Amino acid sequence: MDIAMYEGKLLNITSELSRYAESEKERVIDKFKKAAEKKAMTCPYCHEQLLLRAGEIRDIHFAHLSGKTCQESKAYDTYNRQTARESQKHTVIKEIIYNELKGQELIRPDLKVEYGYKEKATEKWSQYPDIYVNKNGREFAVSIITNVHQIGDQKVVKAINSRNKYFVGKGLETIWFVEDRELADDYEHRVLHLWEAEYGLAIKTEEDHKWDKLLQELYEEFPEYNLYTLFGYNAHGTIKSDVRSLYYVHSVGDEITFSVYRLILDLMRSPFRAFALTKGYRMNISQALVIRDEILLSDKEQEDRDRTEFANQVLLQIDAIQREASLRDQHTGADNDQMEKGYNYSELTRQTIKEAAATTAYSPDFDVVASIANLKILTIAPYEAESLYWFLKRHKAELGDYGLTWLEIKKWVLYALGRVNDPKIRKWLVDIEEIK
Repeated sequence: MDIAMYEGKLLNITSELSRYAESEKERVIDKFKKAAEKKAMTCPYCHEQLLLRAGEIRDIHFAHLSGKTCQESKAYDTYNRQTARESQKHTVIKEIIYNELKGQELIRPDLKVEYGYKEKATEKWSQYPDIYVNKNGREFAVSIITNVHQIGDQKVVKAINSRNKYFVGKGLETIWFVEDRELADDYEHRVLHLWEAEYGLAIKTEEDHKWDKLLQELYEEFPEYNLYTLFGYNAHGTIKSDVRSLYYVHSVGDEITFSVYRLILDLMRSPFRAFALTKGYRMNISQALVIRDEILLSDKEQEDRDRTEFANQVLLQIDAIQREASLRDQHTGADNDQMEKGYNYSELTRQTIKEAAATTAYSPDFDVVASIANLKILTIAPYEAESLYWFLKRHKAELGDYGLTWLEIKKWVLYALGRVNDPKIRKWLVDIEEIK
């Protein structure tokens, strides 16, 4: 292994040598070798003497005397090999999460938090989670994944999937945090682009079960509609409606935050993807890692808002489809009358339909204040921009009732036009600007 206790502190020989130039390393190795021979280096687990080895077969490492190797040090070596592919951020993120969880042991007597390899060393596991959590007998395996862009290598895919399966087989609930550099979301198309291994990293939480319940209610209420089609999501095939979560970790220095995404995994074939139920939201570490019956990992108020917004979006899309069908029927009826009477007023009919659509193309529950807020921060969606246009076309004179002014709205529309590139949004913003 690469660690030993030296002068009352933990010494990582790999990190220590990295501080020196190549020309100096041989001298430093010799210094530590002599110190170890004189029993100055001990195992941090069993406290037995360690020697420093620097042969050609293995990299430089500490080793117990013959026959003295302890199980904890073997577990540490196994874990080290397992995480060798991770980036330098892995250790930093792991330590921050560990310290946040460990601090809660003081106020929760039924909670135990430990490094995975230390907790399960005596059981001689072949794979270890980064952090082990036991809450009143309920066990969790917490793991951090970095360098996920390397997952093009099928060996890495199999290794991550193997770890996940191994922990579940041992009776642990798995929680995975993925390095933020792997996040690839496109909410406009309701797509979360994934690496193959991220399929196995999507977990099921209490909040996901609430989403499942909402979707089931929507399916029962509107069995003739396909939710994915309503949002223009291009599915690979028939998808099982099973809501899951992916958690991305964002680190800057010694500060980290988490982002939460609720999704439904598409069929497992390239390009790998999922249907995004939400835009995702961020949480700070003290909020995300609160432990109750399980690690919280969610903002319950935000989740309630997201479910309400999603249900409203479904209703808006269905309402628009139904109104469009109704207008088509009216149009067909008008055309039939025209043919019977022999008059040529198809252009007038089309104009009538257009004007009718102008008064019905937004939901009665449309929130103009929330839409303007999204416009200001450039997160307005195409359907929202369209609804805003029709609302303003009909209710421009009533803006004062919402604490808004037409000049203020035009200012934010011009601001957004200078920064938004999506043509589907820009079309409606231009139309808003032209409202008289």
